[in-house]
Amino acid sequence: MNFEKLNDVSCRIDDIQNNDKILIGGSYPGTFNLAVTADIDNFEALFQKTEENARRIETDSGMKQWLDKAAPGFDLKTFAHLYAFDNVLRKMYPGLSDNTDQRAKFYDEKGSKTLSEAVAAGICACAEIALLAQAYLQRQGFDSKYCGGELLHHSSDEDGEPHSFISMKIPGGDYFYDPANPTPNAGAHLPKILSIEATPAQKRQFENKIHANDGKRNCAFLEARDILTKASSYYGYGDGMTVFPSFIISKNKHPNLPAKEMSL
Repeated sequence: MNFEKLNDVSCRIDDIQNNDKILIGGSYPGTFNLAVTADIDNFEALFQKTEENARRIETDSGMKQWLDKAAPGFDLKTFAHLYAFDNVLRKMYPGLSDNTDQRAKFYDEKGSKTLSEAVAAGICACAEIALLAQAYLQRQGFDSKYCGGELLHHSSDEDGEPHSFISMKIPGGDYFYDPANPTPNAGAHLPKILSIEATPAQKRQFENKIHANDGKRNCAFLEARDILTKASSYYGYGDGMTVFPSFIISKNKHPNLPAKEMSL
C-alpha cells in the first residue's frame, strides 16, 4: 500500500494489498485513528461480476450513443467500469449502509475489523465504498487513488464534510469519482463522475498547497463538475476547521479575468 498523509485528517492511497490496515476516520472530530483491514480477496465475486458487466456495457451500442449525447467525449471504457461497479455493488450488498449509525462503535485503532465484516454489518459509509472502488479500479489498471478528504457542496461553505472519493487520470483529463453518491435513475445508478475545473497551473497549485510544510494549513479544494448533471461541488482536503475562500481553486472563480490571471 502507498499511503500519503496530507495532514492530521486527510490522506491519499493507492496500491492497496490484501489485508492492509487502512485509516478511515476518527473516534472523534479532528482525529484520524480508526482503521479497517482491507480483506479484498473476500470480494473476488464482486470484482469478477463487475468486470463481466463492464465488458458487456463497453460493447453496447445503445450505451455508447447515450453517453455520446450525455457526456460528449467521455471515455466509454471508464464509464462502463464505474457504472458496473456502482450497480453490481448495490445489487450484491443491498444492505451495506443500513446501519451507519453504528459505525463509530464498530472500529478500533488496531484495524481488527475487516472490510467484509463492515459490509455484513451494514455500516459502510463513503470510506468503505471508496476503498472497494479503489481496489477494483487498480485491479483493472486504472490510474486512480483513494482520497480521504472533505467535500464542499457550495463554494461558500465554511465547513467541509468529511468524505472519501476517488481521483482518476483517464483519457481526456483528470476526474473525481464519488462511488458513495451515484445518481438513482430508472431502477439503476448512474456514476457520479466529475471533471476537474482547473487549469494545469491550478492543478499544480492544488498539489503544492496540500503539501505545504511551512506550518500553514495545507487545505485546498478543486471545483468539480458532474459530467451528467453539470452541477458543481468542491472536492479536496481540509483539516476539520473553517474553510476559507482562498482554499477554493477553480478556473471559473474569476470568469472575467484572462486565463493567465486566474490562479489564486
